[in-house]
Amino acid sequence: MRTVTNPDRHDRAAHRGSSPETADGLGGLVRRVLTPGPSPEERLEQLLAERRRELDEHAARFDASIADLERREELLRDSRASVERMLRLRTSDLEARETELTDFLRDFTERESRLADDEADLARRRGELGAVELKRAAVERRERELTAREERVTDVESQLDDIDTTLSPEQPDAAQSTQLAFIPGLDYRLVEIGHPALSRGQAIELEGEEYLVARTGPSPLPGDRRRCAYLVRGVRDVSLAGSS
Repeated sequence: MRTVTNPDRHDRAAHRGSSPETADGLGGLVRRVLTPGPSPEERLEQLLAERRRELDEHAARFDASIADLERREELLRDSRASVERMLRLRTSDLEARETELTDFLRDFTERESRLADDEADLARRRGELGAVELKRAAVERRERELTAREERVTDVESQLDDIDTTLSPEQPDAAQSTQLAFIPGLDYRLVEIGHPALSRGQAIELEGEEYLVARTGPSPLPGDRRRCAYLVRGVRDVSLAGSS
């Protein structure tokens, strides 16, 4: 025997036996199926709007980047101008210092040259002074030798005068003419002059030189009866001879 089921009753039974969650899921599905979706034009406009928004955002970021680059470029330009200005100042300062250093070096070179010339002149003067000192020492030594020899001669003359006064009678006035001259020098010399009687302190010229008579006396030669004038050079020698 065929059983005939009623679809409505079956649906109601199924509906009664289903849970609330199953009913909600079915209802949402039904609503989605029954609710018409957006048209292609609307979806295109939505896509275009999204794209436009994205492009606006990119453009805003790009403008911000351009503004930042311009700001950085301005800062770089200012920094470059400051560096160039500083370099110009430093260059001017270096040129001034270089000029000053050049002048100082030239002045130092000139002073060094003058100092070298002064040192050379000082060395030359020291050499000349040394030579003068040597000559002076030699002259002083010769003067001391001459003074000692004159003193010895004066002593000998004094002794001879004493001996002549003791042993010989006084000569007449005619015999008092001076016939010899005792000339001083490195080597004493006896020169015949045939001069009338000379007195102490009298000037006489022999061989082109001026002499003074220190004293007169007998000839220093043994057995020679002639008178001899003992001569000296200068007033100093006369005083020395007189003091001796």
